[in-house]
Amino acid sequence: MMESRSGGHARSWYRIAAKAAGKNEIEVMIYDDIGLWGITAKQLIEDFNAVDDGESPVVIAINSPGGDLFDGFALNAWIDRLGARGTVRIDGMAASAASVIAVGGHKVVISQSAMMMIHNPYTFAYGNADDLRKSADMMDKARDGIIAAYRRKASAIDEAALIQMLDDETWMSAEEAVSFGFADAIVTSPAVKACLGKSGIFARFRHPPRALIESGEAEPPVVEEPPAPVPTPDPDPVPAPAPDTAEVVAKAAVLIIKTCHAAGIPEIAEEIIMNTKLTDGEAVAAEAERIKAIRDLCVLARLPELAIEYVKAGLSADAARARLTERIAEGVSRIDNKEPEKTKEQATKEAVADQLNPDKIYTARKGKKGTES
Repeated sequence: MMESRSGGHARSWYRIAAKAAGKNEIEVMIYDDIGLWGITAKQLIEDFNAVDDGESPVVIAINSPGGDLFDGFALNAWIDRLGARGTVRIDGMAASAASVIAVGGHKVVISQSAMMMIHNPYTFAYGNADDLRKSADMMDKARDGIIAAYRRKASAIDEAALIQMLDDETWMSAEEAVSFGFADAIVTSPAVKACLGKSGIFARFRHPPRALIESGEAEPPVVEEPPAPVPTPDPDPVPAPAPDTAEVVAKAAVLIIKTCHAAGIPEIAEEIIMNTKLTDGEAVAAEAERIKAIRDLCVLARLPELAIEYVKAGLSADAARARLTERIAEGVSRIDNKEPEKTKEQATKEAVADQLNPDKIYTARKGKKGTES
């Protein structure tokens, strides 16, 4: 068995296992967000090649809400190159980029209780109007890539109908996935949770099925306590307004975007957003504080270029401080609290100001007169 190598990263999202003798099979399990914390498709393929004999059947088991689209494209192409050796097995959910990976299989089987989801790509953009137009153009090209991947598997589906499904964010049951051509067969297996990844992932989707949310986000049973005294009811209670989940998520995303932008690392805002429970205000505030603290520490250590690495790795501020201390001890940098040296221009200005000081001029003249007498 080979776990994904995380190095300094806080999360891994796949596992590769060579089956016991006699089964002659390699299983790759993708059971989390894809590629968002720096463990790439490249690493997965390298780990696979380390155990592959070039002949054994390969099963790619998927239970993922998606993630990095370009890692999804890379894994789709890798699975396609496996040819008849490669079978994709959708155990729980193959959504977004995970569905792009799934359709690369020579054969795709889906659990009776599993689902697939397809939608248009999305991103977070920064900059002026030209920058935003370029981002929109890139999204169009990314969608073309998604359509091409789906149609290689589901060749019978009409392109216009497929585009409409992407626009609508379409969730497919096992039966629907087979009928559209995204999967080849349904297999019977025990029901599994919708996703084993981070809680709160469904906030990123517009139309997740209610059954999927309940299966993936169910809380553990609570031991019953003796009932507390019931307070006297208010004769005219005013119901508290229900929070708008979409508004909460949007505000949380904006906070993280602003924090990353202020820290000088806007390029990782999307990854942070995808891996933060946006409906949890305390978690969002803690993440924003962590980003700011790590950036401040890196700037103080004169190693600002390490801020992205440390934030993406999921390090706490204390862990980042420890790593910076190690780097400083190795002589890579040093923390200097002295006042910066004066520039030539500043020194010249101060010299001129000193020459024009009235008190000094008077003292000098008085001293000169005393000498002459």
